[in-house]
Amino acid sequence: MLAATANDLSRVHTVPDPYYVTSQFEQTTDTKIIKFVNLPADCIIRIYSSSGVLVNLVEHHSTTFGGAEDWNVRNRNNQIVSSGVYFFHIEAGGARRVGRFTVVNFAQ
Repeated sequence: MLAATANDLSRVHTVPDPYYVTSQFEQTTDTKIIKFVNLPADCIIRIYSSSGVLVNLVEHHSTTFGGAEDWNVRNRNNQIVSSGVYFFHIEAGGARRVGRFTVVNFAQ
């Protein structure tokens, strides 16, 4: 299996972005999902707040490049995250990429 390169990670992004409370991927209003797409076969996704605090860590393992991984829009304490700009750090082998996305979470 080939190691991921920085070029492989250049297409990684989140959908939807910006994220508004609900999206077409959710079955119920309690199930919130942001998808990371165009992922390499194996990678680690770290999600940070705009202040640099680690919000969550998601591991992705697949048999193909171009995969997707769901994040439940919750922090490590299983609480739904607040509105704001978040950053993701993808690490796959020696390749790394940082991107950002926005969450707009209306009061429920």
